[in-house]
Amino acid sequence: MNKGTKSTKDMNHIDNEKLYATKKDSLNQINIVKASKNSLFEDISNNFIYNLKKLIQLEGTQKQLAKKIGVSEDLLSKYKAGDAFPSIETLAYICNVYNIKIDRFIRLRLSALDLESIEKRLNSNNDIFFHSYYCYFFATNMGKEDSIHEGILEFENGRIQFKIISGDSVMKNFSGSINNSEKIMTFNMQSVEDGITYLSMRKPNINKGKYVGGLAMLFLPSDANSKPCCQKLLISNIRINRHTYYEDLKKLLTFNSSKAEIRNVKLSSFEDEKAYNFIESLL
Repeated sequence: MNKGTKSTKDMNHIDNEKLYATKKDSLNQINIVKASKNSLFEDISNNFIYNLKKLIQLEGTQKQLAKKIGVSEDLLSKYKAGDAFPSIETLAYICNVYNIKIDRFIRLRLSALDLESIEKRLNSNNDIFFHSYYCYFFATNMGKEDSIHEGILEFENGRIQFKIISGDSVMKNFSGSINNSEKIMTFNMQSVEDGITYLSMRKPNINKGKYVGGLAMLFLPSDANSKPCCQKLLISNIRINRHTYYEDLKKLLTFNSSKAEIRNVKLSSFEDEKAYNFIESLL
């Protein structure tokens, strides 16, 4: 074997050793990055599971949270058990609903102060309303049976104003405060001239963002404030032509029962959803 051949082999051997060393270093670097990623994901996953359980506590049930963030209960159970991790869209949506920054939600465990702040927002719901809405209800005067009144609801700084209008004139004007319970919102209002009135409604679903509309119960004095009256009120973020949509409004505002005797009257989520869908169809 000549020196030239031996030299070439030696050089190839050295090159192979360098290539192997480079590949080994690269592989080691990849493994280090993988280990770092795995450790980071484990921390993120543990924080997410902790924070998710806290949100379930705030909402009351796992079913309620699943509904609010738009996933199935089964998938939420997998999130909670660490068997699945949400998509970036779901994660962003959760943080948007609860007004939490994503990096804080996945990197840190929610503090007692964080949870208190979230709970206050959940219990207020005042910021979901636009400034004003139109509302529709049957006239309380028997002489105008089946006539539908129009009104305006105005929200500002935790206060509410309810105006019953006729054309460009305000017939009655009530104002008052907003009160919240776990699932119900009530608006207590009064007027020196027109007495006291109440509105009661299901707490809107904040998955819909700003409140579009739905049904409420209206407690309004009738016949010159001499008789109490309870009826449905349709709230809408758009004005509805009462003549064109009279039959639709009448169906939404009428109490129906297949029973001969009625011991109580309730507004169901189904009725509220029908009203919401009707308003959405007009947008």
